[in-house]
Amino acid sequence: MGTSTDLTGNLSIADALFPQVRQRVLAVLFGTPDRSFYANEVIALAQSGTGAVQRELAALSAAGLLTVSRQGNQKHYQANTSAPVFVELRGLVLKTMGLADVLRSALAPLAAHIDGAFVYGSVARQQDTAHSDVDVMIVSDTLGYGEVFDALEGATVSLGRKVNPTLYSPADWFKRLDNDNAFVHRVWEQPKIWLIGSEAQLHAPST
Repeated sequence: MGTSTDLTGNLSIADALFPQVRQRVLAVLFGTPDRSFYANEVIALAQSGTGAVQRELAALSAAGLLTVSRQGNQKHYQANTSAPVFVELRGLVLKTMGLADVLRSALAPLAAHIDGAFVYGSVARQQDTAHSDVDVMIVSDTLGYGEVFDALEGATVSLGRKVNPTLYSPADWFKRLDNDNAFVHRVWEQPKIWLIGSEAQLHAPST
């Protein structure tokens, strides 16, 4: 998996905080915290060397960030939801080297045509499971669903989860905010993970 680039510099937040292999291991385990993984699964998904991944698994387990269980002769690793920093660490993973980064990369070729894009729903609220869809809101004046679905197809494969886009034109988006549309207001008021643009660019109209 890649890393997200900070718009204010050349070094991403994830790169500043963690080495590359640790980023990838955290993305796998904290991106889907409700399931466990064999070490070989983590190695394959992290696309890193066996020794490097095993060292990260050992260090993260020793720090109490992972739980380890045995099934036969193999160890299973899982994010420790009881760790005191679980919520904060998972939020960081989702916003940087995990799910959000995959989606940012997928949408990058269309970025010039997108006013704003963000993840909402259960993933943004950190209430998702491995079977939850990833809900993505996209505001664009020119894109159609066909182009968006094509762009997100690779992300669906990489994440192993269905990516469910919702698409509005800017005029329709602001009209629905102005008219107190229940769905749009609920989405706007709940937690979001920004992929393109910012809250200021899709601000709620003043009352």
